[in-house]
Amino acid sequence: GARVSEDGQTFALSNNHVFANRNEAKRGDDILQPGRVDGGTDPVNSIGTLHDFEDIRFCRLLMCPDNRMDAAIALTSSENLGTGTPPDGYGEPRSGTAPATLGQQVQKYGRTTGQTTGVVSGINATINVNYNTGTARFVDQVLITDGRFSQGGDSGSLVVTRSSGGDDRRPMGLLFAGSNTHTIANPIDFVLDRFGVTIDGD
Repeated sequence: GARVSEDGQTFALSNNHVFANRNEAKRGDDILQPGRVDGGTDPVNSIGTLHDFEDIRFCRLLMCPDNRMDAAIALTSSENLGTGTPPDGYGEPRSGTAPATLGQQVQKYGRTTGQTTGVVSGINATINVNYNTGTARFVDQVLITDGRFSQGGDSGSLVVTRSSGGDDRRPMGLLFAGSNTHTIANPIDFVLDRFGVTIDGD
């Protein structure tokens, strides 16, 4: 998703369900790039170790606790992780973030669909997300319209603004779920504040 840093340490930012296997992984576990589904093996393809993650709280019986993010970070290094997208992407994100606003043009680069664009169609959304291990309720989320914006495997992509000048490529959200009509993202400031990190970028 993105390279982030704090106090001289470098981290990879992605989702809990990508790095921490929906709360099942342990801190210190190796993080692979490419992942196992794409042929990655441990330890040859290890780029770092799981450092921290926000627990996903799943619905139980009639109770659905609120979640605000599906996020995790892995301890890595600048030798293992760059700051920009592949050459066919939007380039390097800016380090300064932007709040989500209705009608905002956004873009992302993901593992499955590469570079895509979309439009923010909802903010402060409450939505139930189905995982293999259960359902979790997320609040204060961002909705992006365009069924082609993301597909399975794009989780963890950094969503940035698509604009001009200094307003272009500002991190806005962390992609974590979607459907045939919408993509769902955590507001990026929730995530960065949770881990005390900043985006490494332009």
